[in-house]
Amino acid sequence: MTSLQTDKYFIRESMFNLVELSLLARLYEAHCTPSASSGEISPESLAQTLLKMKATEKNGQLRVAIFETDPVGFYWNYEGKVLAHWVHPDHRGQGVEQNLLGGA
Repeated sequence: MTSLQTDKYFIRESMFNLVELSLLARLYEAHCTPSASSGEISPESLAQTLLKMKATEKNGQLRVAIFETDPVGFYWNYEGKVLAHWVHPDHRGQGVEQNLLGGA
């Protein structure tokens, strides 16, 4: 695998603001849940995920991979347990996964 192309990708800690968490919760619901294969996102489940992500602010970690200006992946950890990590298929193999998981 190639190393992270630093001119295109940026990995950072989440700001835990509502806009970012909403986007990350939607990515989680669309790609990391058993119901993701149906293509439908439940508003109730989305709201619960958003609240859970916000709750990890003090005792967890939420990192975001940004490509140019768009989030393309995330890593979500709470009290030492990885809850989810995901990178958009178009950006896999670019070093993004390793940097998200490694805390870069």
